[in-house]
Amino acid sequence: MKKIHLAVVSVLALSLAAANTAMAKPHGKPIKQEKHKTGLENALDHVKNPKAREAIKRAIERQKQKREEQATTDEQIVAADKAALAIGFSGTDTAAAVTQALNLPVAGKFGSVITWTSSNAAVISNDGKTVVRPADADVKVVLTATITKNAVTATKTFELTVKAQLTDAQIVAADKAALAIGFSGNDNAGFVTSPVTLPAKGTNGSAIAWVSSAPAIVSNDGKTVNRPTVGQGDATVTLTAILTSGSVTDSRTFTLIVKAQLSDAEKVAADKAALAIGYAQGDSAANVTTKLTLPTVGANGSAIAWVSSAPAIISNDGKTVNRPAAGQGDAVVTLIATISSNGVTDVKPFTVTVKQQLTDAQKVAADKAALAIGFSGADSAAGVTAKLTLPKVGANGSTIVWYSSDASIVKDDGTVIRPAAGTAERTVTLTAIIVNGAAFDTKAFTVTVKQLP
Repeated sequence: MKKIHLAVVSVLALSLAAANTAMAKPHGKPIKQEKHKTGLENALDHVKNPKAREAIKRAIERQKQKREEQATTDEQIVAADKAALAIGFSGTDTAAAVTQALNLPVAGKFGSVITWTSSNAAVISNDGKTVVRPADADVKVVLTATITKNAVTATKTFELTVKAQLTDAQIVAADKAALAIGFSGNDNAGFVTSPVTLPAKGTNGSAIAWVSSAPAIVSNDGKTVNRPTVGQGDATVTLTAILTSGSVTDSRTFTLIVKAQLSDAEKVAADKAALAIGYAQGDSAANVTTKLTLPTVGANGSAIAWVSSAPAIISNDGKTVNRPAAGQGDAVVTLIATISSNGVTDVKPFTVTVKQQLTDAQKVAADKAALAIGFSGADSAAGVTAKLTLPKVGANGSTIVWYSSDASIVKDDGTVIRPAAGTAERTVTLTAIIVNGAAFDTKAFTVTVKQLP
């Protein structure tokens, strides 16, 4: 069987490479893939070689036979959905501290129907959308989920604690402890240059009013900040928050330093020091492959203009990057930034290297090296319980087709169907076929799917 499987993978890879080469021709028609087809079924649509088509058809038939022999039962579906079932909580709520509405799933991820029953519907409604907090003490409520698929049914219970309502004093104390000012950009309490955000209501519902010690500098609502003029020095401002709930009131103060305005020379110097080029993910000054982000305004308001030493390779605005063709070698480009503010000017050069284009084989090799399976939650290759993420396109444009050695446990799209409890964990090999132009390669991943609890 191993020899047959390797032969099928080899034939499939060669056929995909040929199909991909045809797609790359200027007048070739793009290949449309059916959304829900397996990798082998998609490949069959692309392949013209009769021998390759027969090999792929035999592989598809073996897959179908395996699925029929190891068909997922209703019991497995119910067991899988029961194991995966969880309640969705609002905000920072948990099972031990419920204060808001719940999200109770009504369908399992594998197709079961879920209904819910509350042991105390006056506190938590059966659908979880209504939560009434008790006035005096916390209350425990049991929610029972009934999971059904055709004639198979199972139940799962969740014990929740609904927290009692807070007193006014508790509300004010909690909101006072959690209260914080929101700052713009890189500002902080010791460096204020822009408006601040002053909450008007606490997390627990208290009303918050603000008073500024210098409303001409920072307004009472924080929406206006007037920085001292050049030479006046920084200003210290105290903002006092007054928190109220019912008849209970308390206050909290915050001290801010509002920075004086900069001179034009200081603006240019500060913006020059902070100026940096923005690179796409994976790129750097020594490895440019795609467009750059070139700031046109500094953080302190100076204007920034850019000039490229090779605009045919990197345009002056950085939005166009033309990589040298494969074999031509990398290109070194200097980008000069001119920083200006009211007649004060300075320059800052940046040297970057634009990488030459990769050959098809290099693209495949790079995409193979970077290729990885994405796991859900705390899963790993040694312990899979939920769907896998199987990339379909590499960072360098390679097409990636996946083939599972056991589609009854892990499908070609990464869907996981765990073995029933009491059977055994299953080992599955996922083979990725990486194709770019006329080049191709394969990479295999072995995962262990855990049985249901």
